[in-house]
Amino acid sequence: MSSAPSAVSVCRQRQRERRRRRASDGMVASRAKRKGSPCQQDDGSQGGETELYSGPTLPEDEATEMSARRRLSPQPEPTGHHRLLVTLARHGRLAAAAALFSTAIRTTSALNALLASLCSSSSPTLLRVAPSVLLRAAPIAAPDAATFRILTSALCRAGQPSAAADLLRCMPALLLDPDPGHCRAVLASLCRCGPAGDALAFLDDMRRWGVPPTRPDHRAVVDALLREGKAAEAYEVVSKQMDADGVAPGLPEFERMLRAFSAGREFDAVEKVFDEMLLRGLVPDVGVYNVYVGALCGKGDLAGARRMVACMERAGCPPDVRTFGVVVAGCAAAGDMDAAREVAREAMRRGLRWDSPALSELVALLRAGGHAEKARPLLLEILRQGCAAGVDASALRQLIGEGGALCAADEEGQCAGVVADAKAVAT
Repeated sequence: MSSAPSAVSVCRQRQRERRRRRASDGMVASRAKRKGSPCQQDDGSQGGETELYSGPTLPEDEATEMSARRRLSPQPEPTGHHRLLVTLARHGRLAAAAALFSTAIRTTSALNALLASLCSSSSPTLLRVAPSVLLRAAPIAAPDAATFRILTSALCRAGQPSAAADLLRCMPALLLDPDPGHCRAVLASLCRCGPAGDALAFLDDMRRWGVPPTRPDHRAVVDALLREGKAAEAYEVVSKQMDADGVAPGLPEFERMLRAFSAGREFDAVEKVFDEMLLRGLVPDVGVYNVYVGALCGKGDLAGARRMVACMERAGCPPDVRTFGVVVAGCAAAGDMDAAREVAREAMRRGLRWDSPALSELVALLRAGGHAEKARPLLLEILRQGCAAGVDASALRQLIGEGGALCAADEEGQCAGVVADAKAVAT
């Protein structure tokens, strides 16, 4: 008969089991401490090995996206390589610079540095290389706003603003916003040396990009259109587009259009512009009135011109000596020298005097119409009685004396007397 286990043997067995558990727990804890995460027994592990848990796992697609993003994110470039790249480009070693860029540092900042070095040269050959460098960089080094600023500035300096505008039109497709200041610089270059139609179209591009054209932008486009003789298109900008952009046209814009239509002898358009200006509540100054009176004289409406002179007085804008000079020239152009003399004497009765610029302008108007010879007696009368105290005698001598433009050979003595009188008045 076997005896039951003694209390001592049972106690010893229990102590051995506790020591085994403590040893096992200590080994697992030390391993977990080295891994930096709590331990977890995997039911599917083989050979009794303990597998450690390192945090929540990511979904497979999200982990793949993060890995791709890390690969495509710009890495810090070696400073030495960057300096070498710029040095090679500046010294014209394009092949070496392109090779270094392609193999070592294809980043956006390196791309911009290379393009800036290429475009800083005045050589058109280097400028033609720039687009190929841009294509070689894609898609690793995507262009940014600075890239487009470098290229478009170089194109504008090279006299190719239309190409610069086309390049800016590529930015929205790349989710890049054109810079307002740079847009205005390209527009100014278009107005200076590009086709006026391209400048007008670029205004629409600026509006689509959220860059509202300013008053100087509109004026530059209007001037470009007028240089090409496109007065109707220029007036469209003044009368409609400026209002749509929240920039109300003022007297300078309307005076510019009055002069353009008057020079082109489009007198119906002159009337339209003048009426539009009045309907907008703009009050003409003497310069605007002079342009309008000249247009009336140009189309032969001398009575209307003289009525407008009277209206100026009632409107609180008294005519100046240039206003009367315009009417004098108009009367002479119509062959009515008596009316011309009457208008000149009316100016003198008002106390107005022709200074050298006003007299030169009058003579230029008469010469332009081929009436200087016919108006010589009237001019001599103005010289004797209607010249200002500060008149420049040398300018008068050039107009009527030594130049001989207004004095016939047999009247040289009379002209010399007038010049002497002018000298006395000037002193």
